[in-house]
Amino acid sequence: MTTDVAETPRIVKLADGLYVRQAVDNIAWIDMGEHAIVIDALEQPSLEGEVFDAMERTIGDKPVRHVLNTHTHYDHVALNAAFKGRFGAEIVNQETCRIPPDGRWFEGARRVWMFPTPGCHTPEDCCVWCPQDGALFVGDIFGWGLIPLARSLDRQTARLLEDTYARLIALKPATVVPGHGPVCSAAELARWVEYLRWLIAEVGRACSLGKGDRAILDLVAPPDDMLGWWRFVQWKHADSVQKVLSSARKGLLPA
Repeated sequence: MTTDVAETPRIVKLADGLYVRQAVDNIAWIDMGEHAIVIDALEQPSLEGEVFDAMERTIGDKPVRHVLNTHTHYDHVALNAAFKGRFGAEIVNQETCRIPPDGRWFEGARRVWMFPTPGCHTPEDCCVWCPQDGALFVGDIFGWGLIPLARSLDRQTARLLEDTYARLIALKPATVVPGHGPVCSAAELARWVEYLRWLIAEVGRACSLGKGDRAILDLVAPPDDMLGWWRFVQWKHADSVQKVLSSARKGLLPA
């Protein structure tokens, strides 16, 4: 039996009319009154029937007017065509229609704000905020201990991550929904920023002492309070240490 909380999909109710199918890949739907909005669209087209059934059970037979993709990696867009084919839904992401710097609001029984947060994972990153419900959807910007960048970590990108997280935390979300794995809160966002700063400092210190790569990977252990983070000990901490170490060796970070 698996102990991985994301291996068995479950429907999480964040608020009346706001649901997440929490699994390795997450999808959410929001009751807007006369229609619905979907956030991200999984990686398996075969899940179409299961998702549509879950939506009908939770919010009724609402037409989906918009599908909001936090970015367009394959594991966030597989059901786009299904929603467009069944409901004529507008697919909204930075490839299909430019989201202005101050974002785009979607109106209905509640208001939903999609706004750009580019460069943290991909150039097209966006987040989605539901102020009425205190729910924030961050795509792959938060990865339960992963450094989300698709490019190298350096002083500039580290600052970008910190500044973006500060913007997200300032919204004071009650619930944070990452693109993958369990939902969390703003506390995890804040803790990850502390972790990143600590990681850069620890790896830099070890490099300055002349430690070898293997010794550094062994020396920089996962923090005790993060041991329960989703898949963190299994591989995410090691991956993040390796990314920081690689950047430090290239002179992109203090060493």
